[in-house]
Amino acid sequence: MRRSPALAALVLSLALGTAACGNDDDDAAPPRTDATSASPSPSATPSWSATAKPQRPADEFSQEGAEAFAVFAADTVLYMMATGDVPALTAISDLATCASCQGWVDNYDDGKIEKLTVSSGPARHELVDAPSVNDEVYYQVRLALDIPQGESVRKDTGKKIGTVNAAEALPFKTNIQWKGDQWQLLTYDLG
Repeated sequence: MRRSPALAALVLSLALGTAACGNDDDDAAPPRTDATSASPSPSATPSWSATAKPQRPADEFSQEGAEAFAVFAADTVLYMMATGDVPALTAISDLATCASCQGWVDNYDDGKIEKLTVSSGPARHELVDAPSVNDEVYYQVRLALDIPQGESVRKDTGKKIGTVNAAEALPFKTNIQWKGDQWQLLTYDLG
């Protein structure tokens, strides 16, 4: 029947890939990986992982583009804190202006990153104010982050060494600049 594939697609999207489908829907559904069905909880975001590198949004020179990049920068900082992947942060930063970024680089180069902070779920981002242009050069974007409880783990062994409390409305202030055809992180302040 013609209705069966459409109905199956609706059921699949509502169940976030956790419902089983009948054999008659196999030919109507496009091939997919099992990543979405591996989540034990349908309420969890199936594609989120503290150790999955955030995907950069399309760069757009606008207030919306500035906000999207600021959210990406916040997610990149949290990802870096969970994995120790400092090059992910430096790839989007101007190290000449970002003292926080340079501090991470120095600790990374000196082998001083010994513990990681791993959140139990994705951060929720809220724009505090509309992105503002300062000195006609850079945008300042202020977000408030709600970060779920997490844990501190040893980088070398992955052994848990402590619990990290959840944070509500944690300030994330960033200055970003449009350089060439993309946004670049000039500074950030978390907390």
